[in-house]
Amino acid sequence: MATLERIRNRAGVLVSVVIGLALFAFILGDFITSGGVFFNRSQMEIAEIAGSSISYEEYQARVSENENLQKLFSQQSSLNEQQMLQIREQVWQDLLRANILQPEYKRLGLEIHEDELFDMVQGRNIHPFIRQQFGDPQTGEVNKAFLTNFLQNLDRDPRAKAYWLFIENEIQKDRLFNKYLTLVRKGLGVTSLQTKRAVNDRTSKVNFDYAVASYQSIADSLVKISNSDIKEYYKSHQNDYKQTASRDIEYVVFPILPSESDVRDAESWMQKALPDFIAASDLAQYVTLNSDSKFDSKYYKASELPENVRAWAFSGSVGSLLNIYRDGDSFKASRLVDVKMMPDSVKARHILIGLRGQSAEEREKAKAKADSIMNVLKRGGSWDQLAVKYSDDPGSKDKGGDLGWFPSGMMVPEFDKASFSSNKGDIKIVETQFGFHVLQVVDKGKEEKKVQIATLERKIVPSSYTTSQVYNKAAAFAGNNRDYEKFATAADQNKYTRRVANNLLQNDRSIAGLEQPRELIRWAFRAKKGDVSDVMQFGDNYVVAALTTIREEGIAPLKQVAADVKVRVIREKKAELLMDKVKKAMSGKTDIYAVAQAIGANVEKAENVSFSSLTLPYAGIEPAVIGVASVSSEGKLAGPIKGNNGVFVLTVTSSVKEEGDANAEKYRIANMYQSRSYYEVFEALKNNAGVVDKRYNFY
Repeated sequence: MATLERIRNRAGVLVSVVIGLALFAFILGDFITSGGVFFNRSQMEIAEIAGSSISYEEYQARVSENENLQKLFSQQSSLNEQQMLQIREQVWQDLLRANILQPEYKRLGLEIHEDELFDMVQGRNIHPFIRQQFGDPQTGEVNKAFLTNFLQNLDRDPRAKAYWLFIENEIQKDRLFNKYLTLVRKGLGVTSLQTKRAVNDRTSKVNFDYAVASYQSIADSLVKISNSDIKEYYKSHQNDYKQTASRDIEYVVFPILPSESDVRDAESWMQKALPDFIAASDLAQYVTLNSDSKFDSKYYKASELPENVRAWAFSGSVGSLLNIYRDGDSFKASRLVDVKMMPDSVKARHILIGLRGQSAEEREKAKAKADSIMNVLKRGGSWDQLAVKYSDDPGSKDKGGDLGWFPSGMMVPEFDKASFSSNKGDIKIVETQFGFHVLQVVDKGKEEKKVQIATLERKIVPSSYTTSQVYNKAAAFAGNNRDYEKFATAADQNKYTRRVANNLLQNDRSIAGLEQPRELIRWAFRAKKGDVSDVMQFGDNYVVAALTTIREEGIAPLKQVAADVKVRVIREKKAELLMDKVKKAMSGKTDIYAVAQAIGANVEKAENVSFSSLTLPYAGIEPAVIGVASVSSEGKLAGPIKGNNGVFVLTVTSSVKEEGDANAEKYRIANMYQSRSYYEVFEALKNNAGVVDKRYNFY
C-alpha cells in the first residue's frame, strides 16, 4: 500500500484513476468468475450455524478423524456406508453443539477444571462413561489400579492414547452440557396455582349428553366461496402452512434382469465345468476356486435340505454326483463329501485370548498364553478362576467360559468345526478371527446322520451385453423425453409404471424399492420443476426420474396449498350455517332431545370427561367441546359450539369430584419439565441460532 501511495503522489490523479480502474476490474473479474475465491468459499460451505460458516473441508476433516478412530477401535481396514452415515451424523451433531452451546458456556463462565476432570476419571464422582468402559460388568465398580496403570502407559500405545483422548473429550462435553442443563432446570419450578389447576383438571369430571350437526350434513356444492374468501383465510392462517423444503418425483425403473441368452450361458458354463468337478479330489478347494459361492463345511440333517438334494444325499455314497439342476437364479451340481453321525447341538465352554495387535509377535504371545492355560486346565485347573482372570469374552468370562448349548452353524466356521468334531471332555486350542480359544465340549446332544455337500454354483446374471441393452432403453427414454409432460406421456404409452416418491427431504437417504438412491434425492434438490434426470443406476435397476413438485422452506405459497385452504374455507362456511341452525333450534328449548330432533341429530352420551381428556366417544378429538362441558352448569343447554367435526350442543347431567394428590401432581409436572428440558433446551437454542444445512450438496 505504501508503494501504491508513492505512485499516486508522483503520477497524479490520472495514474490513480487508471490504477483504481485496474484494481476494480481485477476484483470484479475475480468476483464474477465461477472459480473465484468468493464463489469457491460459498460453494464449499456445508452449513451456517449461529452465524458461523462451516466449510466442507472442516467438516470432512472431522469425519476423517472419527473414521480413523473407528477403524482403530474396531480393527477394521474400511467402514461400510452405514457406519460412515453414523459418523457423518455424529460429526454434524458435534458441530451443532459446539457452535451453539460453546458461546452459552462462555457467557455463563462454565468450564471444566483439571481437578474436576480428575474427579470424573479417578475420584469420588466417576463419570458413567468411565464406569462403562473400565468398570466391572456385574458391580459397576471401576478398578482404579488398572485404570491408573492404563493412563500411565498411554505413551507406549498410540491406539490406547487416541482412545483415551476421545473418552476424555466426550466426558467433558457431557459434563458441560449437564452443568448448563442443571442451571436451566433450577429455573423450572412448579407453582401452587399450577398444581391446583392441574389437580382440578384431572379430578373434576362431568357426564353429559350432546348432539352434533355434522359438517357432512351439508354438501360442498351447496357452499358458495370466492377467491377473496380463500385469500383472506390463507393470509390469516399462514402459520398453518409452514413447511420444510421437500420434493416430489415420479420415476420409471428399468430392471437389469438376465436374458434367455444369459440363462443359456450359465448352463453352458456348468456343462463345461462338470467333468473337472467330477474329477476333483479336493472338493473344498475346487469349489472355493471355481464356484460363485464358497464351500459350505456345515453338516446337514435331512430336514434342512431341499427335497431333491435330500433324496440324493441320504441314499448315495461319498463321492456321488447330483447332476446339474436349476435352483432359483442359479445352476448347481453337487457331490457328497462326507456322511457322519453327529449331534444336533453341543454344550461348550471356552477361554478367549484375543490378539492385542496384528504382528506375528503378538500372535505368538497369544498362542503361548492359550497353551499355558490349556495345560493348567488339563492338570485340573479351575475354569471359573481362569476364565475370570484371562478370558477376553465379556459374555462368558464370568460364567466359567460357559457358552451353553448351540446348534451347528451358529459359531464361526473354525470354532464350529472344532466343537462338533471333538469328543466330550476334550480340551483343545482353536484359532479364529477373534484370537485363540481354549475349548472344551462339555456335553453333546443325540447323534443323527448328517451329510456334508460340495456344491458348484453358477449364478444367472445379466451379461454386459444385456446390461448395455437395458441402459440403451433407459437412455433413449430419458433422451427423448426431457420435460415432465413428455415423460408422463411416453411412460404411459410404453406401459411403464410411474412410481412416486413424495415429500423427499434434503438429507433423506432412502426411497422404497431403490438401493441407496441418495444421488437421485440430491438431483431432485438441484433440478427445476418439470426436469427429467439422466439415467441413474441403483443396484440392479436403471432409473429415470422427473421432478413434479418443489416445496421451499418457509410459508407454502397459496398456489401450492389452495386445495387445502379451499377445504378449510368450506368447513368455516358450513360452521357459520350450522351455528345459526343450532342457535335457532335451541331458542326457547331446555331439553337436548328436542334440540337434537330439530337439527336432525342423535343424542350421544359422554361419561367421566375431564378438562385434560382428549377425545369424545363417537365424535373424536374435540377439545373445544370438552372445554365447554368442563365449565358448564348441570341441567342447562350449552352451545352452539364449533368443533372439529361439526357444531355441538350439550347438557351436563352430573359432575364428579375425585380425590386428588397435590404433591403427586406437583412431582409429575416437575418430572415432565425435567425430562422435556433435556431435548427442548437444545432445540430452542438451535432454532434461535438459525441453522442452514447444506450437507445435501455434498453427500
